[in-house]
Amino acid sequence: MRLFMLTLPIVMATTVVHASSDDAWAKLDLKVAETCAAASGLKHAHVSQIIAFDDSLGKVATLVSGVFPQKALKGAHGKMLCIFDKASGKTWIDEAKGWSAPDLR
Repeated sequence: MRLFMLTLPIVMATTVVHASSDDAWAKLDLKVAETCAAASGLKHAHVSQIIAFDDSLGKVATLVSGVFPQKALKGAHGKMLCIFDKASGKTWIDEAKGWSAPDLR
């Protein structure tokens, strides 16, 4: 038992922690971009780089820009802030007048 208690901290210290792969992050980025672009309702939607919050929040944000589809707006450009829940895939969208970000998609 004593040997176990002495070796336990060493084993715990040498355990490898596996982080998400680059491929997993790329898949998440694509899912967020596609979901937020569709949820925005904008034509010709462009999605900015994803803003990732602390993992404990479980959400990311992105800015979607494009053209409002309503005929009454006569092709006006707009921007929508998209919050994406990584666990459920649910999105929250709201207009983001005055915000800007480069298109990285």
